[in-house]
Amino acid sequence: MRKLYLAVTTLVLAATSATAADRMNPADARRVQSAREKLVPAIEKEFGPKARLIHLYGHGANALAGIMAEPPSEATGDIPLLAIVGWNERTGAMRVVDREFKYREARSVGTQVALLEANGDLRLREANGRTRLLAQRVGGDLFPTPKGDALLATLTRTGNEAHETSIGIVDLTGRVKEIADGPGVDAMPSISPDGKTVVFVSGRTTVASFFRTTVDGAEPVQLTNKGLSAWLLSQGEPADFVPPPVSNYAMEWVDDDTLRYNAGGGEFWKLNVRTGEASPDLGGGK
Repeated sequence: MRKLYLAVTTLVLAATSATAADRMNPADARRVQSAREKLVPAIEKEFGPKARLIHLYGHGANALAGIMAEPPSEATGDIPLLAIVGWNERTGAMRVVDREFKYREARSVGTQVALLEANGDLRLREANGRTRLLAQRVGGDLFPTPKGDALLATLTRTGNEAHETSIGIVDLTGRVKEIADGPGVDAMPSISPDGKTVVFVSGRTTVASFFRTTVDGAEPVQLTNKGLSAWLLSQGEPADFVPPPVSNYAMEWVDDDTLRYNAGGGEFWKLNVRTGEASPDLGGGK
């Protein structure tokens, strides 16, 4: 269960099956194909022919990408150490943010870049090139606030196995505020465009489910998979089961109340964060 929440898999950049490709929203298919065509050649030129594009972080002119030095000789299950590049999706231009392979993930925060190191140290690379420590014991799942003045993140815990991780918000002065902490794992936070609603995925009910809270830490409200348990799922997925996202980087807000996300295998879903209503999103322009 822990790997499910802490995995940083994002938009599928590796080859997908024909069936999955058929189910992918055309806009997402175009974005993945654009990344392959424009960014991959630049990565190979800058980092060598064995370097691989692993993750896309964010959208538009301030998108970032994680680069792996070379594919492992065998699957280990470990999250790879990444170098980070900036990528302007509109122009195709790439710039190197940090060429050392020592990061787990990254996010643009305004004109600055948040970089998460393997040891859980979260650092901020300022526009002038200076880097400073923001927070420690950060597990990942970075997601910037709409104003660009803070980051949502999954925080790791120490000495409390019942609560493996929690959801926190880290402002650019380094102040950390915990806003959700339940039994097991809380992870994958995301915030609405108006900055009022925070959603995250939790295993506190034994089934990965969406919950809603606020930046002030309001009591979390379960949105999906109410009444389900891991035991029930062992008998087969019921018709009303809502799958979790592959990561919070694969979440895109359609509006202040609607979240669209990648559930893996080419499946995309839409979730109303007010009502908890969710359904597959098989196509369209968004």
